[in-house]
Amino acid sequence: MVPGITAAAGCASYAGIPLTHRDFAQSVVFVTGHVQDGSMNLNWRALAQPGQTIVFYMGLLGVDILCSQLIAHGLSAATPAALIQQGTLPQQRVLAGDLASLPELVRAGGVKAPTLIIIGEIVRLRERLKWFEPAV
Repeated sequence: MVPGITAAAGCASYAGIPLTHRDFAQSVVFVTGHVQDGSMNLNWRALAQPGQTIVFYMGLLGVDILCSQLIAHGLSAATPAALIQQGTLPQQRVLAGDLASLPELVRAGGVKAPTLIIIGEIVRLRERLKWFEPAV
């Protein structure tokens, strides 16, 4: 952990996912994925934009909602998505899939907080850029 470095930058770096890249994403948006009263009150239309990386803090419990709402508002179900559990720590795990598969990956993986969810074409770079694979 580095004081003053947002979890999005640290976790993305350790997962091998840049937040922006000229070929994949020209902007990044940081959003709270906290579920309140069974829903997420977010501007889904603004979030579901091409060429944008979306980083959800506290999105674990709402992963079904956020994936389905992004699809409903125009992102393809095949949009790459990754969940990072305990990012930057020796116990870090990364589950990568797409908007259609991420909720099931999370359920099957027994994921626990803290987590960060990154959505966008930029996630495709993970396989090429990942460098930190802790021995869990």
